[in-house]
Amino acid sequence: MTSRRTPHKFRAVTLARGTAAPRSTSAPQPKLAARSVDEPAGSSARRKPKASKPAIPDRRYNAPALEKGLAILEIVSASATPMKTEDIARAAGRSRNEIYRMLQVLEAHGYIGRESVSEGYTATNKLFTLGMRTAPVANLTAAALPEMRRLSDLLALSVRLVVPSDDQIVFIAGVESTVSFGLSVHLGYHRPIVLSSSGRLLYAFQPPERQMAWIKLLRKSAPADADLESFLADANRARRDGWLIRKSVTVEGVTDICAPIWTATSVGAAANLIVPLIRIVGQNHEPEEVARTTRAAADRITRALRPHIAPDG
Repeated sequence: MTSRRTPHKFRAVTLARGTAAPRSTSAPQPKLAARSVDEPAGSSARRKPKASKPAIPDRRYNAPALEKGLAILEIVSASATPMKTEDIARAAGRSRNEIYRMLQVLEAHGYIGRESVSEGYTATNKLFTLGMRTAPVANLTAAALPEMRRLSDLLALSVRLVVPSDDQIVFIAGVESTVSFGLSVHLGYHRPIVLSSSGRLLYAFQPPERQMAWIKLLRKSAPADADLESFLADANRARRDGWLIRKSVTVEGVTDICAPIWTATSVGAAANLIVPLIRIVGQNHEPEEVARTTRAAADRITRALRPHIAPDG
């Protein structure tokens, strides 16, 4: 089971149930086109900037002030540490005076905040909160949380709900075990798809054309230590098995167990459940047993979201 490179925020806690309101040019080509995955299986010219501005897609109308604000949000949210005004201005290719007022407005509306020690700016969770209110996400969490609670009670383990976002996976909901202890992961925590177990599972259950698009994106954004060959091998194994069992590369002693979820409008998997299996004295969970149980819960969520289509197998 990092912000684009935000430090990990794991901590051992006594668990009480909680809920959320809510890619090396030589890399091999993906080999996952064996069968359909539709169903779950068993401006205007300005003075020359000091740095390149973020790329802006072609479109008919321009809104320079809005573009400036969005660029600032993207720059600040991508930083692992608080950024001072001059650092943001340099990254945006603008003068300090050009962005000062925009920073004040974004701060007043709660999209960025000022860190008290360094007085640098950091992104808040406001955009995450707004995203959680959208109908597709709200419907997904509403259908998933009851099954997540039942799964957590049955296994005495924590359960997380994960979705893809660009080249990252994001934790959007979680249920903690009431009879055990484990890892707590902050809602909104994100990690590169290519480095995560959930990313491998989600890639495995996309249609071939989307897999190609993902690989193209991952090759551009993958960290230097990313192993795309291993990524594809794990994804093929997940596709074969119907779930993914993978030793965590973030926390020693933890095995990530993931199962896919489809929504009413999704073609490939839109989300996944992940259970961090921790070896606890007195518990004798086998990974395959947990994987089968987790996949069954994921399929029930899928049926709740698209009852007109029966799960495969």
